Amino acid sequence: MYVCGGCKSKEMNICFLYPNQQNYSETFIQYHKQYLAPKHTLTGGWRPFRDEAGTSIFRFPLSEPIRVLVKRGIPVLYPAFYDYFLGKHLRRIKPDVVLAEYGVTACGVLNACRRAGVPLVVHFHGFDAFEKETLRQYGVAYREVFAYAKAIIGVSRDMVEQLVRLRADRSKTHFVSCGVLTEKFNGARPENADKTVLAVGRFTAKKAPQLTIKAFELVLQQHPDAQLLMIGKGELWDDCQRMVQKAGLQGQIRLLGVKTPDEIQGYLRQARFFVQHSMFNSANNDSEGTPTSVLEASAAGLPVVSTRHAGIKDAVEHGVTGFLVEEGDYKTMAAHMNTLLQSSTLAGEMGRAARAKMIREYDMHMQIGKLKQLVEA
Repeated sequence: MYVCGGCKSKEMNICFLYPNQQNYSETFIQYHKQYLAPKHTLTGGWRPFRDEAGTSIFRFPLSEPIRVLVKRGIPVLYPAFYDYFLGKHLRRIKPDVVLAEYGVTACGVLNACRRAGVPLVVHFHGFDAFEKETLRQYGVAYREVFAYAKAIIGVSRDMVEQLVRLRADRSKTHFVSCGVLTEKFNGARPENADKTVLAVGRFTAKKAPQLTIKAFELVLQQHPDAQLLMIGKGELWDDCQRMVQKAGLQGQIRLLGVKTPDEIQGYLRQARFFVQHSMFNSANNDSEGTPTSVLEASAAGLPVVSTRHAGIKDAVEHGVTGFLVEEGDYKTMAAHMNTLLQSSTLAGEMGRAARAKMIREYDMHMQIGKLKQLVEA
């Protein structure tokens, strides 16, 4: 068994496994990778198999064509094929611990970790703890992961309770939220801003962008000079674009697509407040974890108007750092938006309180410190 004793995290040999090398919406994984500074990383799907330079764990002639052939042509054999080579890889690099981002990734690497005798820490983020089809497909495997894992991490208190319901051992299930770089996200002055409202996030059902639009349509009845900027893309983007066009509001509601983190910082500094209508997706049981965009807006110094959903309830204090409404209640959301558009002074007070809360409770270095402690234990 691995025992850290008095070691420091920088001395640890962490193998960091994550599915998507380039995904604009997974900034939390990039931050984990950057600040944990693992000695080894693997990416490339739910069974990660290559490092960031493209070097594969499958080390034999014509390995990639053969890997693809087995995966596509004889899929029933691929798990055992993968386990064998990941096990060899782990025995070669001798990590002190494997940190798997997402429960599904942990399922994919469990057997190899177990055979190589490497401790496993699994980090859940959202859909992997709630989504109906995911739980149907991986529910049994999760119980094996829970039994073997040294630590199980959820990014909201709601998620921790869900993992316990899924039979995770409460004693080794921990709440560690996503963090935010408070030194990077700053500079908003909502008390001086125009009536600009900002939304950042994927256009997907659990973020309900169409309800944000419906709420803003009501806002425009009282504040026709207000503007909603929506950053992101996703499967609902075209529907939302048509919704805006049908209402003839292209001048007041602008869908800007994907932006870089630096560009998003610029938009945060121009806004009066941030809005996001996250909600439980009843069609597939999907749910948020703790949306990074909410943390970044709060750290920048913006009040947040959002829903009592998942980790948002932890990150936003109703009436102090923003306003929260029940899921689906876009009319009350509109009323709170009107309040902040009416009073820039209140927006400034709430924005300062929001930033103070992020520094106090959600700073990236603090959250990474908690994660390091769990990895080291």
